[in-house]
Amino acid sequence: MTRITEQELLELYDYKSGSGQIKLIFINALQQPQALIRFIAHYTAWNALFGSGVASLAGKIGRCQGVFRSQQCKIDAIADRSVHVASFFFDAARDEFDDRATIHRDTHRCLAQSCLQGMIDYYTQSQQITLSDTQLNDWLAPPLWLTALIERVAIGYGVGSGDHPAALFRSMGYHLGSELLADREFSIIDQGLETRQVELQAFLKQHTVEIAGEHHSAYHWLEIHSGHGGGVEAEHFAWAVKGVNRGFSYVPVAIHESLRHQLHLGFMDFVTDHREFFTSVARY
Repeated sequence: MTRITEQELLELYDYKSGSGQIKLIFINALQQPQALIRFIAHYTAWNALFGSGVASLAGKIGRCQGVFRSQQCKIDAIADRSVHVASFFFDAARDEFDDRATIHRDTHRCLAQSCLQGMIDYYTQSQQITLSDTQLNDWLAPPLWLTALIERVAIGYGVGSGDHPAALFRSMGYHLGSELLADREFSIIDQGLETRQVELQAFLKQHTVEIAGEHHSAYHWLEIHSGHGGGVEAEHFAWAVKGVNRGFSYVPVAIHESLRHQLHLGFMDFVTDHREFFTSVARY
């Protein structure tokens, strides 16, 4: 049976070079409070769309009853397996909209916002920055390059594409890229703070921010996504791989190789967007 593996995907991407570039960019951002806050603001803005993206993808897969069919079941009304395949992608969406590690309704968006607010609080309280809310709004607003990149996230997750096997597998590949590379970049950010901004990291770990009626840890977002902490990205990647491999089992073998190619294209779509984000965030 056709199967997708992590190693297969990593061979499509120069991981060592990419990780080195991200580490250098983040180390540079750590040198100045303004640079670090702007980096985190842009990073959270970009990440904000991935939760909704994977939720859309799960819905897209689930409605494709004509695509994912049991090859053994002869009764058409019982052969549909689309929702079963979609369930492996929905696991990521479930966490994005309410993290299971806490008793509160902690969406990952709220946690990301708490991290950003926590950094602003730290540098404001230590008087390393003195900016009004209006100044912060102007300073942290998404630039045009980021707005364009955010729109590409929706495209990567299949918004506007057809409900046919090629489009579905390409969007699955995009999601695999987002989970696989994010696990590594969050780990780099976490390690950078641990080794170069010890006081800031300690502050964020004990600081809470009230958003949407709940008090959220200012560091929980970074902690759970890092491979050094909860590693939710790695978990979501593992579930997505299972979903892709299950998907292969529910489509004709004759089209497996063409769908594998589409999945690789989707993965590389994300690699392109990922590279553009870090190149642009370093430049501007």
